[in-house]
Formats: sequence, structure tokens, C-alpha cells
Amino acid sequence: MSPFFSPNRKKQLFFDMNNTILDRRQCFDSAFLEVMNDFTARWDPDEGVTANEALQSYKAEWSRHRKAPIRSPISPDELRHLCLTKALQAMPIQVSTAFTRNFFERVEEREDHYVALFPGVEDTLDILSKHYQLAIISNGNRKRLQNNLEKMKLTPWFTPDRLFASEKDGPRKPHPVIFEQAIKAMGTTPGQSVMIGNSWKNDVIGAAQTGMDAVWIHPGNVKKISERRIGRQKVVIIRSFKQLIYTFS
Repeated sequence: MSPFFSPNRKKQLFFDMNNTILDRRQCFDSAFLEVMNDFTARWDPDEGVTANEALQSYKAEWSRHRKAPIRSPISPDELRHLCLTKALQAMPIQVSTAFTRNFFERVEEREDHYVALFPGVEDTLDILSKHYQLAIISNGNRKRLQNNLEKMKLTPWFTPDRLFASEKDGPRKPHPVIFEQAIKAMGTTPGQSVMIGNSWKNDVIGAAQTGMDAVWIHPGNVKKISERRIGRQKVVIIRSFKQLIYTFS
């Protein structure tokens, strides 16, 4: 199969960070279990549910709300509280909003201890960097992202000036402004750039609205590699990060 993009027409690759380069779902699971075990260690083993049962219940409830045909108009914080309340309903504890806030603050603190790359990230970045400029556009916290880049030894490819993160109360993906700011800072154009990420809404739609082609990393895709269009913009769909070496020449 021939590559979909070449350096003759594309100069700049923008990457999402969380759940594209970093396996945040695994980080979350491990941190959630650790925090849950901190609480359950104080209780009778026969009381309530196990930490893993609570995690699976939380994720199932979260998924149910996210996949609902009509989503409830609630904030992410409210949804976390709703899902945690459901997951811990058999526990001998009152799940207040303060408890939920404290619980997830602890989870976030411990997530970075479990931060990990998806398979093939370093080798893939090394290959791509020989032909393209690389940068990151993320909705994550800039300081936290920078710490993750340093911990995972990704700074040879992503220096601080190539990290574009949403500011507090500022534009976030999929808003075109955050893409336009990154494109301008990197001295390129939408037509010369490709956005790579795991979110159809934030990464793919956001990039297309800015005039960029995109690569959607979607592990559940039926075909290994496929292509579709959003208006005039090309969207290549792959299952894993390491397939990028077949997407770009």
C-alpha cells in the first residue's frame, strides 16, 4: 500500500497527546485502583465491592452516558460524581461532591506515576522526524504535559516551543483558533499540515474545519487502514500509532 502523505506536500505533523501518544486510559485505571485500595483497606473485606469491581462499574456507567443517543446536559465534573456514586453505592460511605473532588484529585496526582507510551511511539517519532516537523496540540494542562514529555524522554522530538496546550478559559480543540495559532507559530499552512489524534470531534473535525487533513487513530476500525473525506479534507483511519510509518513516506 502506498503512503497517503509525502514530504513533497506535507511539512508539519501535529499530534494530540493524551490517548494518542500517552496511554492515559491505562494510567487512569491504575491510579483509580490505587486510590480505591487506600479507602477499602480501612473497611471489612466483606463490606461493599472490590476496587476492581468499582472501577469496572464506574467505566460502564461513564460509557453508558457517553454513548447515549441524547447526552444529558451535565458537566464532566457532574458526570464523574454521578458515575462514582453509582460505582460506590454498595460502599459504607457517603459520596458527596467534596468526596468526589478529593477522590479524583488523588487519582490525577497518581496518574503520572503510571504514565506510559503506546507501543512503537519512540521508533515511529524517530522515523517521522527525519522528514517532517513534529509538534503537539493538546487540551491538557501545559505543565503536566511538559512533565510527561520529560519523563517519557520525548523532548528530542517535542521541545517546549512545539507544545501548544489550551490555556485556562482559552480556546480548546475543536475550536479552530488553537489550530490556527499552532500553524502560525510553526511557520506552516493548513495545507502543509496534518493533525493526528484519537478524538474524532476534537482532532479530526477540528483540523478539517481549519483546512487540515487528519489521521484518526481508532483501534476499533474494521480495516487496518482506510480513508474518507470531510468536505475537501482527507482523513486516514488507522488502528495504532505505529501504523503512521505506513501512512507517511
